[in-house]
Amino acid sequence: MTGDDEPLGQHYNFDTGDLLESTEGWWRARGKSADEASEQLEMLARQADRPFSTNYWGECTEGHTTHDLFRGVIDTWVADLREQAASARNLSSACFGAARTIANADQDSADDIAPL
Repeated sequence: MTGDDEPLGQHYNFDTGDLLESTEGWWRARGKSADEASEQLEMLARQADRPFSTNYWGECTEGHTTHDLFRGVIDTWVADLREQAASARNLSSACFGAARTIANADQDSADDIAPL
């Protein structure tokens, strides 16, 4: 997922140039997109885990080796999909957290300037 290869603490720092977009709705929309991506990746991982669950090549050295090779590729792919789904879930949580932070900051500011 974008940002995962960045050093710790630098995840998801995107340069928007001179434009600062930080509205509650903006972060909620991104959180929802990341949440949907996570669900779709999990579904794909479940579907991708099905092939070659049974050894149809026979109870011989070649059969076991062929089956193990195919399953190894699939297991790696499924693990990658699950890792990407977890990353998308983490991004979703961060986005929803940012939305709450912005909403709270806006409310606090409004409370400070409201007539007493």
